[in-house]
Amino acid sequence: MRISSSACILTLITATFFFFSCASGPKPKGGDKEKAAPSYSQLKLEQLRTLSADDAPAALAAIASLLEAKADERPAGAPSDAELEALASDSATKIEAAYKAAREAKDFSKALSSLESLKSLESLPRLAAFLGADVASDASAYAEERANILREEAEAFFAKDQRTPAFLVYLFALNASGAPSSAFPDAELSLWAKRALEARDRHALKLLCSALASRSLPSPEGAAAVLASHDSVATMRSGVVTIRVDKGIKIEQGLGMLDRVLGTGFYIDRSGYVLTNYHVIESEVDPTYKGYSHMSVEPADSPEDRIGAKVVGYDRLLDLAVIKVDTKPDYVFSFGDSSELFSGQKIIAIGSPVGLENTVTSGIVSASGRKLLQTGNVIQIDVAVNPGNSGGPLIDETGAVVGVVFAGMAQYQSLNFAIPSEWALKVLPELFTGGEHKRAWLGLSIAEKENAPVKPGLGITYRHPSVAEGIEEGDRLLAIGGQEPKDIPAAQALLLDYVPGSLAIVSVSRGGVERRELRYVAERPFEPLDSAARLDRKDRLFPALFGMSVTPLPGSLFEPSNYSIAKVWPGSIADEAGLSENDPISLKSFVVDQAQRVAYIQIYVKKRKAGFLESIIQIPASLDTPDFI
Repeated sequence: MRISSSACILTLITATFFFFSCASGPKPKGGDKEKAAPSYSQLKLEQLRTLSADDAPAALAAIASLLEAKADERPAGAPSDAELEALASDSATKIEAAYKAAREAKDFSKALSSLESLKSLESLPRLAAFLGADVASDASAYAEERANILREEAEAFFAKDQRTPAFLVYLFALNASGAPSSAFPDAELSLWAKRALEARDRHALKLLCSALASRSLPSPEGAAAVLASHDSVATMRSGVVTIRVDKGIKIEQGLGMLDRVLGTGFYIDRSGYVLTNYHVIESEVDPTYKGYSHMSVEPADSPEDRIGAKVVGYDRLLDLAVIKVDTKPDYVFSFGDSSELFSGQKIIAIGSPVGLENTVTSGIVSASGRKLLQTGNVIQIDVAVNPGNSGGPLIDETGAVVGVVFAGMAQYQSLNFAIPSEWALKVLPELFTGGEHKRAWLGLSIAEKENAPVKPGLGITYRHPSVAEGIEEGDRLLAIGGQEPKDIPAAQALLLDYVPGSLAIVSVSRGGVERRELRYVAERPFEPLDSAARLDRKDRLFPALFGMSVTPLPGSLFEPSNYSIAKVWPGSIADEAGLSENDPISLKSFVVDQAQRVAYIQIYVKKRKAGFLESIIQIPASLDTPDFI
C-alpha cells in the first residue's frame, strides 16, 4: 500500500494493519517448509551424484555453474572438468529418458517440464554435446514438439468432455512461440473451430476463425452469427450459482453461532464445472483446517435446492478454484479479453451478495493493472459488490467474462476488484487436472521503478535464500527463455510456461556485462517472505521488504545493528518514509507479525533531508509482496 505523506510513519503502519486485516481475499497459510540452498562451489562429487539421482535438472544447474568457474577459483577437492562432464552426460540422459517415458505415459506436465529442460541444455554448447542424437537440434523443433504435446493434451481433455480446457490448451498450442503453422493441418483447425461453434465458446471460436482466415480458409457455417450474437442478462443469470460452505457451529462469547461462507460461482463448462474464488471454498481443501466443512450449490432458477459439489483444483495465489457440480447447466459463460479493458468501460457483475441470489449490479472499470495479489494484477471496478459476490462473473457489454470478482476493502466503500480473465485463462487447464496449482519461480524480487538513467531489463533487489547463488541484488534481468519481460506481471506470466523442477535459461547483466545462466526453476512457496525471514539475515531482507539496501557499519561482532543506507528505490516504502542514500540508521527491532501479514522495523535515523536531525520511526511492509518472480 502506498500513502503519499511520509511525515507520520506511525499512521502508515496503522493503515497497513487495517488493510490486511480487512481485505476479503485469500488468507495465507503456513507450512511452506524450506531450507537455504547449498553453495554450488562447496558441492563434492558424491553430493552431485546423489543430486543427479534424485533430481537431474537440479544437478545440471549446479554442474553448469561449476563448469563456468575458473579452475583456480574452485575450492580444494572440487570435482574436475572431466568428472563434471561425465556427470552432466549421465544427468542429461536421465532427462531424455524421463521425457520419453512421460510422452509414452501421456503425462503432459512431466513431458513439457523435461522438454523445457532439454531446450535449455541445447542452447548451451558445452552441455548440448551430452544430448542424444535424436533430441531436437534447434528452437523451432522444440517449439513444434511443445505444440504437439499441447495438441495431444487438448484432445485428452476433449475426450473427457472437458471442452473449456480443451479449447484453451489447443489455443496455447496454436500460439506457441516459434511453432510452425505446418504443425496444424487445415482440417484439424477446421475441426476445432466446429467444436467451438457447437459449444458456443465465443472466445475459442473467435481465435480459431481468425486462424482459419489467416490461411484463407472458411469459418464454420453459423460462426459469424454466433460471434455477432449477445446473450441477455436474464439468460446469463441462469449460469450463475450461489455457493454455500457450511462450517457447523462456532463459539463467540460463549454463544454458539452458525458458521457459513457465502460465495458465487459461474459455469464455464457444460459438464458442470464452476469457477469461483479459492477463499470461498478454502475450508474444503485447507489441510490445517480441522473443523466440519460441507459445500453445496444453489441453482439460480431454484435457490431452495442444495446440490452437492466438490473441489477439483485451486490456485491460492490467484484466488481461483474450479468445483464440479453433478448437473448440466442451462448456460455456460464464454470469456473475453481483459487486456482490452479501459477506464470508464461499462461492466456488470452477477452474484449473491449476502445470499441474495441473481443480483445484477453495473458500473465501470476504474483502473487496470493494480497489484494486490502476490502474482499477476487485478482490475479495480466501480461496481456495487458485497460479501457473497466473491467468485461471480464480471461481464463486458458483449456478454463475455472479463474478470472474476474477488474482494472489496472494508475500510473504503465501493472500492472493489476482480481477477482479469487473461490471468484466469492461463491457469484454468491446470485447475481442471486437479489439486493445487504448483507455480514455478526463480526466487527473485524485482524493482520496476528506478532512478535515471534507466538501464535495460528489470532491477533485481533480492535473491531468496532457497534458490542457488549466481544472480544477486544489483543484477539486471534481461530475458527468461529468450523472451524479454517488460514488468513483473510479464515475467510472472512467462514463468507460467514452466513446470517446477525444470531448467530455464535466464539472461542477466552485471556491470553492463550480459551473461546467460542455467537456472533450476523451483516450486514457489506461497509465502516467500515468511520463509526468507526464517532463513536469511534481517538486513538482507530490507530491499525486498522496504525498498532499500544497507551497508553494515563496523563495530559489531555478530549480526550488525548499525548501517548506512546504500540505495533507496523510488516509490518504495523507504522512499516514502523520507529515507535517502547515506543516511545512518540503527536497527532497534525487527518484527514479523504473521496475524496481520506485515513486517516492521523500528530504527533510529539521522535523515540528511532533515539536516541529520535524529528521530525514531517505525516502518511497516506487507509480507504478501507482488514483487517476486
